[in-house]
Amino acid sequence: MRILFIAEQLDRPESRVIAGLTEAGLDVDLLLDPADPRFLGFAETEVRAQPLVLRGRYDRSAIRAIRERAKAGVDVIHCLRNNRPLANARAALIGLGKTHPVNLVAYRGTMGNLSRFDPASRATYLSRRVDRLVCVSEGVRQYLLGMGVPDDKAVTIHKGHIPAWYCDEPPLPRAELGIPADAFVVGLVANMRPLKGTDLLIEAVDQLKTARRVDLVLVGDVRDDKLRRILDVRSQPETDAGGVFIHELGFRSDATRIAGMLDLIAMPSRRREGLPRSVIEAMAQGVPAVVSDVGGLPELVRDGVDGLVVPANEVAGLAAAIQRLHDDNSFRAQCAASAGSRIATDFHVSRTIEKTLAMYRGLS
Repeated sequence: MRILFIAEQLDRPESRVIAGLTEAGLDVDLLLDPADPRFLGFAETEVRAQPLVLRGRYDRSAIRAIRERAKAGVDVIHCLRNNRPLANARAALIGLGKTHPVNLVAYRGTMGNLSRFDPASRATYLSRRVDRLVCVSEGVRQYLLGMGVPDDKAVTIHKGHIPAWYCDEPPLPRAELGIPADAFVVGLVANMRPLKGTDLLIEAVDQLKTARRVDLVLVGDVRDDKLRRILDVRSQPETDAGGVFIHELGFRSDATRIAGMLDLIAMPSRRREGLPRSVIEAMAQGVPAVVSDVGGLPELVRDGVDGLVVPANEVAGLAAAIQRLHDDNSFRAQCAASAGSRIATDFHVSRTIEKTLAMYRGLS
């Protein structure tokens, strides 16, 4: 079976899946923007990587290049992330008909921004020409089913990881952030839009009852005006912060190392959460999680096992969960061990490769 992947950029799990499929015996081609730092990494593998720059949703030169690949005997075109790989691939297949039958597979990692009345949605994820939609979580799959996608078209395949990727690098020393070794440290790693619930987390941590110092570490760009105002006020020296020290770090290339130094990772999303990579990266390092019950979060974190799952938009429940993990060292240690095991087994990249192979075999 010959597979053609099309992507504008790749992360480490996607790169490993592509390489793993060649190791499983598939014939794999890859069209990727040569500016992606992972492009050169395929030079010493069995993957045939060729440069492709997508300059828009419909790029004539890209469409021609994809069409020529399809004519050469591709069985499956698998589009990763974003709209442009899928839009250009779908356009490339128009007119080929039964003379060059090709299955079209798309990846969907988020909820939202789709509408049956939107021409762009109908031309991509909601197109009849798409044979399979790979959903990063069951939450995303259910969202797509609610949009009218047939049940047999949407398939849940969690994006797998390898714990060694994150455990090989030691956690960032707390002293580098000015945090005492004995402080209780809560963290959130995300692009902080309103739906992430960072303001809820600040309010919940403020309610923590403890004699220990509490530090809240926020990693990622702030894209929330309300949160920006809160952080600006809290940064004033004269502000009574209730004993909580907030570290707003912005984007950090060492975010995974920061996640490894936390006592718990939080993701109190209000709605529409796919499967946050930052939570997986923290859990892989043995950090328990407190997450809301939206999207794919309850699929990742088993309540009372790998951490705690709380109702979305409820500060009281969020605060109680953080308090429990703070107070009960034994419970926190059990959750930490289970979190690491969870990623090493159920969310290992080998599972992703197995399920992707099964999906390909099920295509007609």
